[in-house]
Amino acid sequence: MTKFFGETMIKTLRLPSIALLLFLSACASLPPSAESLSGLPVVEFGGTVPATQDYILFFPAGKPIPVDVAVKGNIFAKDAEQRLDVTLRKDIYVYKEWVSYDRVTWRNGRDAIKTSAQVRIPGYRHPEPGLMKIQMDERG
Repeated sequence: MTKFFGETMIKTLRLPSIALLLFLSACASLPPSAESLSGLPVVEFGGTVPATQDYILFFPAGKPIPVDVAVKGNIFAKDAEQRLDVTLRKDIYVYKEWVSYDRVTWRNGRDAIKTSAQVRIPGYRHPEPGLMKIQMDERG
């Protein structure tokens, strides 16, 4: 009898736990509202971010965004490093994993921007110069 009661108790506790997890994951996937973010400071990329508070990171259109590229290792006689600058077509605001173009409508970054990275090392299967490519495209 005790064993049966113990199994029933475990099943009873498991169902509310699963329901709670599903509810919390659904809430976590909801975008933040413009009102809930309106009090946060907006920090332009490259500026000093608050150490103890949330903030919105702002990437203005046309302003260079530096990207550092490096090829290093103990197999090389000479390492290589270079800074590349890219610019955006339009302003982008970022809050955690959320992206907005107007600070009103927020979308999950993975849903808003398709990002892929490709690295090809020169070798037998790729007897050409190495390649490091990051592709970022706006999704509709």
